[in-house]
Amino acid sequence: MKNLEDIRHEYIDFDGEWYQAFGRPEKSGCWIIYGKSGQGKSSFALQLARKLDEMGMRVLYLTLEMGGSTDFLESVRDVGMRSDINRIIFSDDTTFEDLDEYLGKQRSADVIIIDSVQYFTDQCGVKADEIISLRKKYPRKVFIFISHVDGKEVEGQAAYRVKRDSFKRIYVQGFKATFVGRGKGGPRGFFIIWAKGYQEYHLKNIEINGTEEEHQEAD
Repeated sequence: MKNLEDIRHEYIDFDGEWYQAFGRPEKSGCWIIYGKSGQGKSSFALQLARKLDEMGMRVLYLTLEMGGSTDFLESVRDVGMRSDINRIIFSDDTTFEDLDEYLGKQRSADVIIIDSVQYFTDQCGVKADEIISLRKKYPRKVFIFISHVDGKEVEGQAAYRVKRDSFKRIYVQGFKATFVGRGKGGPRGFFIIWAKGYQEYHLKNIEINGTEEEHQEAD
């Protein structure tokens, strides 16, 4: 018990709607954001990056899939990011070795957002074991992976292993990001990404199915 009591934990001191959704998560470990395309994953990840940046955390956003495409730039603008306000570093190219070397430097990012875990493993040749080892090597950093899904589960064995290693799991559906991870989230447990899109999606779903569809977490 004494060993556990002596462990010092640092927390992300969320406030407002972020606290309501996710509480005060630790400044460490692995998170995964997953859901179908077109439901708000990228917008949510960008809003999260902006919030963490505004809280004084250094954020590296690896936009491996979309790069510097027009669609991605529009998404960045849509969430209110501007170069004269936000200090987020965006990069569309990396290797496991490059990322490892960068994270070993002083004043490297506190939060690393990778879009997507499938691209990182399939196109960059990174294995799930390497991702987990990186998380263990840098225990004071937060690694956030965005994942495609097959049905309602993350797509691919590597992504599934990353999900199993993630204490914060956030499922995105109909512009609503729901905390489904281990441990304790916020009092409300969800975050509305885009109010108008959320209302339209869920009203349509109720009209078709008679009720809102909820995500059931499987481990």
